[in-house]
Amino acid sequence: MIRLDSVSKQHGKQILFLDASMSVFKGEKIGLVGPNGSGKSTIFRLIVKEEQPDSGQVNIDRGLTIGYFSQDVGEMAGRSVVEETMAGAGEVAEVGQKVHELEQAMADPSRADELDEIIEAFGEAQARFDELGGYALESRAREILAGLGFGPEVVDGDVAKLSGGWKMRVALARILLMAPDVLLLDEPTNHLDIESIIWLERFLRDFSGALVITSHDREFLNRLVTKIVEIDGGELTTFSGNYDFYEKQREIFAQQHEAQYAR
Repeated sequence: MIRLDSVSKQHGKQILFLDASMSVFKGEKIGLVGPNGSGKSTIFRLIVKEEQPDSGQVNIDRGLTIGYFSQDVGEMAGRSVVEETMAGAGEVAEVGQKVHELEQAMADPSRADELDEIIEAFGEAQARFDELGGYALESRAREILAGLGFGPEVVDGDVAKLSGGWKMRVALARILLMAPDVLLLDEPTNHLDIESIIWLERFLRDFSGALVITSHDREFLNRLVTKIVEIDGGELTTFSGNYDFYEKQREIFAQQHEAQYAR
């Protein structure tokens, strides 16, 4: 699905990656680990094409949908919390907006001479909206928001009135509602309470797509992921298993390296 092949990347004088490679396959749940500043967020930005590698290639399968949650949520204003959540749901949100616009066009007397074309376009858009599960979109949005700790009275309130931490939760809800082929989650638990973390863990465990996630919550990672990709000294090393297994393997490798150095 996603392949980084012999990627090198430098920020200023800091070399992040040298000839580094990793892969993301269908349905995998991957923990991305490494020291602060080692390039974990850069990996995500390379995948979503916000940055380009200095050398090497980032290959993404054609037609793959990717949802990326970062710590930069952007501006949120002019909508309710639930409307803001639905607006970021990818194609289904775009098609829903088109259905709404065509409904208004059909009711516009000044466009009566275009009615046949509008009705045809409306039929196609409505069929696609239904195919994408659009008519259940609002109920799914409300379910996700409830899981992330939003009370019913807040969900229909002005998103602009929320604090930065709660806007982060809205941004996370948008990505989860999108239901992409691949979820890229950069520290999604930072602004969550324990109840919301438990809900998110259950949601991600049931998620059928691929997941790449960073988190300082090692227990959260340990219960969720089945593969670890470590960033260390500009290299990407892949370990099969959860976080506990990765730590044991890393310790064995360190001991082997020390023994080899001693010899």
